[in-house]
Amino acid sequence: MAQIRGLMYPLQVDSKGHLILSNDLAVVEENIISVLETRPFERVMRADYGFNPDIFSTIEPNAINARIWEAVTTQVPAVEALEVKGALESADNGLWAVRLIYSVNGVPAPPLDLTLNM
Repeated sequence: MAQIRGLMYPLQVDSKGHLILSNDLAVVEENIISVLETRPFERVMRADYGFNPDIFSTIEPNAINARIWEAVTTQVPAVEALEVKGALESADNGLWAVRLIYSVNGVPAPPLDLTLNM
């Protein structure tokens, strides 16, 4: 039985027109992606929701990873024991490769590997 449920992100509908739901670890992973893809003030009623990409102007790995950690732990309360490992992929492509290692309700989740545009 699923303990955590939510709408799939990005929002999708099935062939009958019903909204598709996600359960447990999938919901948490989708919530993390939602936080990192949303910029502050994009959500009118939640101006502090999201991740501000202006931190990439510092090119300081510890500061960037700390900001990612803060955004995820603040906005996704189900995430526990979050560890963020990120680095510049290469100087010419402008992508930040990040691996998030975390658990949900004491259960380790598979690592989440993302690339963020700088």
